Amino acid sequence: MDKEISFSNVNHVYEPDSPLAKLALDNVNLTINRGSFTAIIGHTGSGKSTLAQHINALIKPTSGSIQVGAYEITNHTTNKNLKRFRQHVGMVFQFPEKQLFAETVIKDVMFGPQNYGQTPADAQQAAIAALKLVNIDEELFEKSPFDLSGGQMRRVAIAGVLAMNPEILILDEPTAGLDPEGHREIMTLVKN
Repeated sequence: MDKEISFSNVNHVYEPDSPLAKLALDNVNLTINRGSFTAIIGHTGSGKSTLAQHINALIKPTSGSIQVGAYEITNHTTNKNLKRFRQHVGMVFQFPEKQLFAETVIKDVMFGPQNYGQTPADAQQAAIAALKLVNIDEELFEKSPFDLSGGQMRRVAIAGVLAMNPEILILDEPTAGLDPEGHREIMTLVKN
């Protein structure tokens, strides 16, 4: 199996060179193979979200390197080199409903594809396909995402990332705060 993600001696310090410095990742070495389903488990504050945010270079390592496909991320990587890379790696945050912002569900999911150059028609087609994939009824497409249930909001946020057609999907605690039914819905979606 090909390796897709590889961490080599990765350290991350928040607020380095200050009295508030906090070591979040300490010499992490990790390989995740292409096509695998990997869960990172740990207690609150153990660095799971920090690790996840390194995979799509939202945060860069203080030292060490991360290889994601053909891309290498170090503390010298500049943001201007990351636009194409971020199309390759999609991330849904711990509370994905905070990713929602547009006045309708369909516009929210269309935003990413349009932002990366798709025509409105192509972006709408990608959004509809992604919304169907996460089982959002067509009758909800023109509703405000903020009128949806917590589970529906999570699925819309996931659809927003899926509409970009990423090769790698990172979900940071996708079921946090959901009731048992919402938890089941999200886990079924992720497994499929």
